[in-house]
Amino acid sequence: MEEKQNNLTSKTKQNLMDAYWNLYASDNKGKITVKMITDRAGYNRGTFYAYFLDIEDLHNQIEEELLPTEKNFEKIREATFSKNSRKIIDIFMQENKVSGKKISLLLSSKGSLSFQNKYREKLQELIMKYAPLDLKDSTKIVNYKVDVVCNIFYATLCYWYNKGNQIFTEEEMINLMMKMILFGLTENEN
Repeated sequence: MEEKQNNLTSKTKQNLMDAYWNLYASDNKGKITVKMITDRAGYNRGTFYAYFLDIEDLHNQIEEELLPTEKNFEKIREATFSKNSRKIIDIFMQENKVSGKKISLLLSSKGSLSFQNKYREKLQELIMKYAPLDLKDSTKIVNYKVDVVCNIFYATLCYWYNKGNQIFTEEEMINLMMKMILFGLTENEN
């Protein structure tokens, strides 16, 4: 009985989040109200407030679900060292197309500046934790290296979602990113 209630609770929350996202994605960002969300999801205002403090809380919860996780970043790191580009693609480009569409919108110029900042901060945190950094370097050099790699990952994602997916295959995009990280702008890989 309790499991059934938990599933219903989870489904209700997800329905409210989906209703909000549909409104957000339809370019109503500044005009979305709790009433619009609950009407679209088929619930009353009280139900909304049982799960969220306000619309900003709902939006933040969606953003948090889309940020890179330590688990996925560790998988990317392992795949990078083994040079398994297919595995990197599967993790980095998020096979879940719904998440990909959300990330695409949030990273676009019409997206959420707060999400873009959170995404960069999370990437930097994970790179600092998992990248093979030479800690004998000064703090400013380590920070510079982390910032450069973070910006390459971030720029690759933004480029991919903005227009790269129309120009390159996922594998080509990841291979280009890896070459940029490992060899810079030159084609010489020696």
